[in-house]
Amino acid sequence: MPELTRPTVTLHYEDTQDGDQAIVFLHGWCDGSPSWAATLEDFKSEYRCIAPDMRGHNRSGQPRDFCYMAEALTNDVVALCESLGVTRPIVVGHSYGGMLAAIVADRFPGFARAIVVEDQPLDFRPFAAQMRSLEPVIRGQESHMAFRNQLLGSMMTELMPADSKAMLESLKHSTPPEVGMALWAALFEFSGSEMEAFGDRLMAALAQQPSALIDAQETEGYYATVRAAAPDIQISTLGGGHWVHLERPIEFRAALRGFLGTL
Repeated sequence: MPELTRPTVTLHYEDTQDGDQAIVFLHGWCDGSPSWAATLEDFKSEYRCIAPDMRGHNRSGQPRDFCYMAEALTNDVVALCESLGVTRPIVVGHSYGGMLAAIVADRFPGFARAIVVEDQPLDFRPFAAQMRSLEPVIRGQESHMAFRNQLLGSMMTELMPADSKAMLESLKHSTPPEVGMALWAALFEFSGSEMEAFGDRLMAALAQQPSALIDAQETEGYYATVRAAAPDIQISTLGGGHWVHLERPIEFRAALRGFLGTL
């Protein structure tokens, strides 16, 4: 597995290498590049497929300065592409990685040819209100892992293959508690109005290039909100649980290919 040395951290990534057009696949919270393995295998004959491990996850290291700010995480994505000579990639992000994909669009206009957000609403108001009451549990040294187990387990359905579930369990437990807590910081460190403005900015960023949502279920009212910000966005709702690309792989790949075919 190749690696990229950044100023404070070493990042590991998968790279199929061949292909003129690159797709960068970003995984979610307490996940890792292995969750994209089957997708990379399916798309590698058509695209160059790159899947980094986020700092602190799977085989990537923890930064010496313990920086997990969104700016640092998205800088990692751009730096990786630059180091590989990749220009105008299609950025596909699942869950937390979907938020990072939208932040890339916001911070680096024109960098991505297209953005795909998988099962990650960018209107943070309902989620933030729900999660703020759980701050002591999420940030507690003794309670964090129990919260992580409950949350991630609740987002799987009976459609999750046994081998995929085992893989996700391994990645979940291998991500250090302090890393998992650090990625939640924005939810608690910013005010409700700041989080609202942040989400509005990310939804608006989806209008800067072709963009798509691929979701398991619709969050009530969300599609109307995101379409108001990005009227041309393509939306697919496929059913199943949070890891759409693992629970409904055929449908997910068809939706992704359908979107890519419009570029």
